[in-house]
Amino acid sequence: MELKIKKRFSLVIILIQTFVVCSQEPPDEFFKGLDLFEIDKKQAKKEFLIALNRDSLFHGTYHFLGIIYSDENKIDSAIFCFKKSIALNKENINHTREMAYVRLINTYLYQHDFSNSFSVAWEAYRLYPENNVIYQELKDICLWSFYTKHNNLDLSYLSPELKDEYIVTSVPEEYLIMRKIRVNDQYLVFNNQSLVKKRKAYYDILNCSLSSNNATLDIKFRLNWDLDKEFGGRGSNTNIVYSNSDNPIYERIGALLVSDSDIDLKKEIETLEKNK
Repeated sequence: MELKIKKRFSLVIILIQTFVVCSQEPPDEFFKGLDLFEIDKKQAKKEFLIALNRDSLFHGTYHFLGIIYSDENKIDSAIFCFKKSIALNKENINHTREMAYVRLINTYLYQHDFSNSFSVAWEAYRLYPENNVIYQELKDICLWSFYTKHNNLDLSYLSPELKDEYIVTSVPEEYLIMRKIRVNDQYLVFNNQSLVKKRKAYYDILNCSLSSNNATLDIKFRLNWDLDKEFGGRGSNTNIVYSNSDNPIYERIGALLVSDSDIDLKKEIETLEKNK
């Protein structure tokens, strides 16, 4: 119990340092909401709503309300809050505006709204090109749009919820799926990989740990290709997708990324925009 209390206290300190180092002094209820955020989100929400009523211009309140609304599956409210947080956060101290962008990108993406997710990610990347998280999110949007529409990857896999197993046709799909899984809002860190055979099927098992502690879990990928012929998975006909100007830019970039993950992303997107 003492360890849990220390962890919660440490988290609150980090949250306060991250969102409050600015010239604006948030209402007391905002700090109460932070204290309750990992313990009782329902009560934390009440405190944040009071804080919002007292000061409707503090970006941090909208950010955390957005997270709570996302957990409640109130997507429209979450999107509104993240957009408001971005609009109000002019200083971007401790990269807090960038964090809100990432939340908004993923809120759209988990709804399988590739168009809005791509638009927000592209805007964020142009503003913050050094942010590796935003850069990866932009790439992943394009990859998901390609694999799910043109390579038969199950769209239901684009979810933070861990499934019992995933059927994949290539190794890159495994890591794409892994990057979107969340456990208690924590992303997964890859540890090791093993190949096993069960009931005449081959499985890739990715062992991962949570981003903030040492807890581990396995993700099971059933390999839907002939390992004797194609070790890394079945190839995709990316040229047809890329060359079809009727396809959205993000799908065409996804096809390009499947062919070459080291493309100049900004240059390629700008080229397709000019030729629309």
